[in-house]
Amino acid sequence: MRNAWTFLAGVFFAGYVMLWSAPIAVVMAVLAGWGGHINLFHAFSAESVFGVRDMDGRLQARMVNVSFRPTMVAVAGDPRPRRLLLRLEVIDANVFDGSAGQGRVRLDAWPLDDSVDLLKPPLYTVVAPGRRGVIDDDSVLMVEAGTRRSAYSLATGGWLYDSDGAVTAFTVDGGRHRLLAAAAADDEMPVGSVAVVTYASPQGVLKRLLVGASDPTRARLLRTSVSLIHPQLRTEPTGLRWIDLAMPAGTIRVPLIGDTLDLARAEVPMGLSIREFRPWQGG
Repeated sequence: MRNAWTFLAGVFFAGYVMLWSAPIAVVMAVLAGWGGHINLFHAFSAESVFGVRDMDGRLQARMVNVSFRPTMVAVAGDPRPRRLLLRLEVIDANVFDGSAGQGRVRLDAWPLDDSVDLLKPPLYTVVAPGRRGVIDDDSVLMVEAGTRRSAYSLATGGWLYDSDGAVTAFTVDGGRHRLLAAAAADDEMPVGSVAVVTYASPQGVLKRLLVGASDPTRARLLRTSVSLIHPQLRTEPTGLRWIDLAMPAGTIRVPLIGDTLDLARAEVPMGLSIREFRPWQGG
């Protein structure tokens, strides 16, 4: 019993001291800060917020995730990678709604060459519709909206490609990274369009190709299978490299000479075509 009373007395005394000392400590810290004796860090906010509300008897949930990541990014024409601080914000407007397009992804990038860079506006900002954003190992921001994924360069913030299926990554001479992606053609593209195939580096687009069919009805049917296209890099014993695009109507084969797609020597099944697509060039 004596030990119990001693313990309670100690707790009471400690609380009494904290009651008086804590406010004094806060005031002293503020005064010291005003006097220039304490330098406080400016915080870049990173947070995860989940909120729920009742909308006419139905629950609606909103989720916001903010994260920071320092990274090294290769920049075209610069022998040294550039150090960036990335702020990724993903907003899911309604977690319970499974439809596409109910979210937003935003990426802000600041250079880390000098401390004052963080006090300036971002080097670039990417804003895209989507419910998931991922920074992958190829120095690319991948935004997912439904079944479609859109890629953006971390070097420039520029849009690289859309993809409805798997993306193929490989290297060419000198260890340079290359990416191949295919997406179904949009309705506003020329009649007979089937798919857009993008050949890119993490820094920018190298070439876009348009796959078409001579029969518009056949082209519409082939669009539904674009998500199954997985561009493959094939190397012959002679060392010649080919890009294979396997489709239900046959496989399109395009020679890869060095770092160039040779469309003049492409092997194309009857009824299909492939050509350079210039309206999207330089994305």
